[in-house]
Amino acid sequence: MSHYLHLALHGLKELSEMIISDNQLEAVEKTIKGCAITAAITGVGAGMLPGTGGVIATAASVGAIWGMYVAINEKLGISISSNLLKSLASAILTNLLATGGSLLLLFAATKILQWIPGIHIAATAIDAMIIYISVFASGVLYIRLLTDIFKAKGSFDISKDEIKTVAKDIVANADVKGIIKEGKEAYMKDKKEGKLDTE
Repeated sequence: MSHYLHLALHGLKELSEMIISDNQLEAVEKTIKGCAITAAITGVGAGMLPGTGGVIATAASVGAIWGMYVAINEKLGISISSNLLKSLASAILTNLLATGGSLLLLFAATKILQWIPGIHIAATAIDAMIIYISVFASGVLYIRLLTDIFKAKGSFDISKDEIKTVAKDIVANADVKGIIKEGKEAYMKDKKEGKLDTE
């Protein structure tokens, strides 16, 4: 299990009163990794279209993160409305990219390259990595967010008004560079094992 993901999952397990088994933790880890892989492959397919491909890939990231949050909640037996999860996915991705610094610059550079015919194809591999890392990191941050919410409220209730603030705070207080680095390592490992068809 990835280091940051391991810490986040076991932190949630230790804090919450609900019983989270090791099987559930393993299922959540597989969900996060699986969603990152699927999003990366989808992003590459979208990125083959000059210009608009980058926009589609970005939208795919938010959709993948939202779908991942739904799946995580199902695995953990948590109930949070679909609309709140969509808003949360967008807020966490926005803050992640803003805080990531070099990741944001790389993301922006890739988008610019995709508007140039021919070059956009070479940029899709970078896009795949960025999408994978974004989804992976958003999964780690979501587990940490659930832990913080439960610690503060004794439940997993979150309101729409709280989403932007909570998302910003959770990203600001996380080792984003470390999580991004781990996401890149996970991407390279999955790519080496043939789990990503990005070329």
